Amino acid sequence: MQLMWANRMSRSIESAAIDVSDPAGIDAGRWWMLLVILIGSFLSFLDFFIVNIALPAIRTDLHATPSELQFVVAAYGVGFGVTLITGGRLGDIFGRKRMFMLGIGGFTVASLLCGLAPTAEWLIAARVLQAVTAATVTPQVLAIIRSEFPPSEIPTAIGLYGTSMGLASIMGQVFGGFLVAADLFGWSWRLIFLVNLPIGLAALVLAGGMVRESRGDRRPTLDWGGVGLASLTLFLLIYPVVAGREAGWPAWSFGMLACVIPALAAFVTYERRIIRTGATPLIALHLFGVGTIRQGLIASVAFFLGLAVFFVVMTVTLQAGFGFSAFETGLLFLPFALSFSVASAFSGRVTARLGPRILNLGTGLMAVGLVVLLLACRTGLPTGWIVAAFAVYGVGQGLAQPALINVAIGGSGIGADDTGSAVGLFLTTAQSCLALGVAAIGDVFFTRLGATPVVADYLAAVSATLWCNLVLLTGTFLLALRLPGLRRG
Repeated sequence: MQLMWANRMSRSIESAAIDVSDPAGIDAGRWWMLLVILIGSFLSFLDFFIVNIALPAIRTDLHATPSELQFVVAAYGVGFGVTLITGGRLGDIFGRKRMFMLGIGGFTVASLLCGLAPTAEWLIAARVLQAVTAATVTPQVLAIIRSEFPPSEIPTAIGLYGTSMGLASIMGQVFGGFLVAADLFGWSWRLIFLVNLPIGLAALVLAGGMVRESRGDRRPTLDWGGVGLASLTLFLLIYPVVAGREAGWPAWSFGMLACVIPALAAFVTYERRIIRTGATPLIALHLFGVGTIRQGLIASVAFFLGLAVFFVVMTVTLQAGFGFSAFETGLLFLPFALSFSVASAFSGRVTARLGPRILNLGTGLMAVGLVVLLLACRTGLPTGWIVAAFAVYGVGQGLAQPALINVAIGGSGIGADDTGSAVGLFLTTAQSCLALGVAAIGDVFFTRLGATPVVADYLAAVSATLWCNLVLLTGTFLLALRLPGLRRG
């Protein structure tokens, strides 16, 4: 790996855009490069999960109020979701390697600011900066994969991308719990942010030597009006969904949600006007005319709505309902993380053998895992049943998620100039649905739980949410049957 890195150092950072249709343009060291850029996606998703395990320690150390703790979590989710599309477009304009490195550098600085935070307000502001820089990194990862790899290798590369997400989700709970409990040097929760520094710096140095520059064939300008209207629309949608339930759904949350449709209409109208003038819009509206993208996004809505809330309600049930510690709960999720990571890594090979059936196979296995958990709820959630269900669910998600990503961003109608925009659109859809699912299905869970729940209430509440997830997975399964990208011939 060191030799590969040394060879790459001789190449100019400002190398020409890559045409993957030409074999001569394919980077021979692309698999090493993939490992480097996956560090960026790993860090982005790690900090989405890891902060939850440290909230009690943050509250004690910074004397944070419950609402401030809520914003420590929400600031990242809102900032990340709102700026993903813009981050993708910036890569199209200024170069994906350049924006990746800028994002990694900014994320590392933001992590340092989080680790040094003297007050809750400081931490919240640093989390916003973390989110914005993470949203600059993440779209570049998928865009670089699409520009650097030939079509036959993209499913495998995306599978490894999914593996990095799975590792981030479990490391956030297991490793985060270990760092907080270990309290090394008396730094407690601050270590969950400071650990990003050496990883981020290593990614920055390696990316400088191992990642080639790529961008669209032409140099579009940034649509600042579109950025403003898209960010406003997403903020009006995501913020009340993330923060509204904890605040008791006050009037302002419904007022913001009511403004989403007018804001979206204003955005579409503005983008159409930009297109008529011949300028480059933030989102290429013609992407919605590509069958794989349009239907892939629709299937993504059903798929991602139930994804995050599954882990939220299971974590709450295991800890609050059954008395497991944060570390023990993280260990129970290990079968999911391992099976998800392995299945994601091999999803490309499975796709080559099964073709259009992989998404149906994946969602079917996820449904089997949910059914096992529903049956386990009738007998008090035995640990063995949980482990088996998590393992099956993990395999299913590891097969389905990379396939869905490949369909949503791998359509033949996506030109080099629109790769970042398409990736940002998909990631924003996924992120928004994750937040919506946590709020909507999570509300079912907490409403069913009641004010003074006992074990039986937790079992009933988690069963209700599992049924919601099962309905959504069934919808994804049926939608997958109609996806053009998953049909034979």
